[in-house]
Amino acid sequence: MPRSAFGLAVLLLAALSAAALGQAGSTAASGSQPAEAPLYRVSFVRGDAVSGISASPAIKLPFQCTSDGTIFVSFVSTVPADSGLPPPPPGLPPMLLTSVSPAGLGKTFRLDQVPELYISSEEDHFASDSDVIFLVRASRENKPVKRTYTVGSYHVESAENAAEQHLYIVTFSREGEYRRTIEIGDAFRILQIAVFPSGTFLAFGYDAKDHSPKLAMLKEDGALLKFLEIPKGDAPESIISGADAPRAHAIAPTELVPEGRSILVVQKDITFPLLEVSEGGAVRAIHPKLPRGEQIEAAIPADQNLYVIAGQETGTGRSEEIIYEMSPGDGTALRRLLLSDGRTPSDLACVHDGKFLSMDYRDGKVVPLIGSAEPAIREDQQKGGQSQR
Repeated sequence: MPRSAFGLAVLLLAALSAAALGQAGSTAASGSQPAEAPLYRVSFVRGDAVSGISASPAIKLPFQCTSDGTIFVSFVSTVPADSGLPPPPPGLPPMLLTSVSPAGLGKTFRLDQVPELYISSEEDHFASDSDVIFLVRASRENKPVKRTYTVGSYHVESAENAAEQHLYIVTFSREGEYRRTIEIGDAFRILQIAVFPSGTFLAFGYDAKDHSPKLAMLKEDGALLKFLEIPKGDAPESIISGADAPRAHAIAPTELVPEGRSILVVQKDITFPLLEVSEGGAVRAIHPKLPRGEQIEAAIPADQNLYVIAGQETGTGRSEEIIYEMSPGDGTALRRLLLSDGRTPSDLACVHDGKFLSMDYRDGKVVPLIGSAEPAIREDQQKGGQSQR
């Protein structure tokens, strides 16, 4: 499976400092190591190609999923190298969010069909059981100004909108039909958005003055409801602060993941607990019990328990990744999971009804993959069993 778009997900997030990357993962207690969880291997079977949608060779990670097992993925628009067309202007290419249901039905969500809104960029999106929402930067009017960019031997002329930009929440139905647009106030700089089943929003961002991270709930009309109190020592970290804040605004990469009627706040690559935020705004810290040196890189949506991707820096500087199934109560690791067929943990979209869902996207087609987990037999155990025969 091509993973050429993995770097695009990183570009959408603020840069991390080397110090943040070097911190160790959580352990069961100071100086102790948690017991090693049993190892399982996930094998996949291929479904039928999804009709009505086409795939590009690049996507934006991570995947998103809803509780019924529908996968959401953004395919990246690209210009083929042999097309004779000039490359797009500098910046991230446009993306098209697509959903694939367990029944193999595909839907697309087109921001270019939103009425009376001129969208400059998509900042984030979130899929719930009833709605799909986008956080976009846009304006209500269009004041085109021509800009010329030089890309290699090409001189690309592009029209940009000079009108005043604001943040908006754009809502679609799960069937891909536009519903409404909500303008967001400027109480703080919002980076990620999610929606609870009640219709209220969870927003994560930072204070523009001191760069302190902010977690807030917004009313259904986008107005600020309240800032959330995070347990001391469990707040998402700002890696730029004080005198450096005016020059950069780097918040350690964070994602919002649905967890039943709650939402998980997952901060990547540093020692930081998962935060479970309820519809009422209560915040609970979950401290994953990982082996020393491992740290969470992402969470995988699931209808039962918690699934996270953890990594550890090796002597070569490459991070070895593995999937953990964890207890949502105390963060105990229940299983370790490896994917077959050379697939990496980031290829896994979600876990639904005990099945592991992924997809292939090559030759312009989207093919669902359904995986099952079986206990893995290590090489040394296998050899030991053969020698006893």
